[in-house]
Amino acid sequence: MYLIKTCPGCQARLRFPIDKGIIRVKCSCGYSFIADPDDTGLYKHASFDLSPSSRNQKKNSTLASAKNSISLSQAMPFIITRALSIKYKLLNFKLLPDAEKKKIIAAFILACAAITFIIIAIYLLSGGPPASGEKIII
Repeated sequence: MYLIKTCPGCQARLRFPIDKGIIRVKCSCGYSFIADPDDTGLYKHASFDLSPSSRNQKKNSTLASAKNSISLSQAMPFIITRALSIKYKLLNFKLLPDAEKKKIIAAFILACAAITFIIIAIYLLSGGPPASGEKIII
């Protein structure tokens, strides 16, 4: 994942990884600073770049093209990485761009609607409400 900050010297946008630990970030104008992911001041007036890198996109397209020959041992790292990415997005919901927030909210609403539909379908398929003379045994 990358963080994007504005250079105070030339107002250029600096994009650097925050999952690499403490690193030195240097702008083309000569301004440099130490980026410590544990320092909360680093995140003030900054935004996250959550888009996958080109390397991840290449990996995803490879997985999509070879879906017939994928074994469970190959798919598990992809599933785990994707689940952790979703978890990270949910934990940092306030920091996400508005478009990403809207996608997450829409997915949540669709999931709730699907669960509600399934519950209603199960209820109706099981015979619906009991007749007035029947007793309910739990």
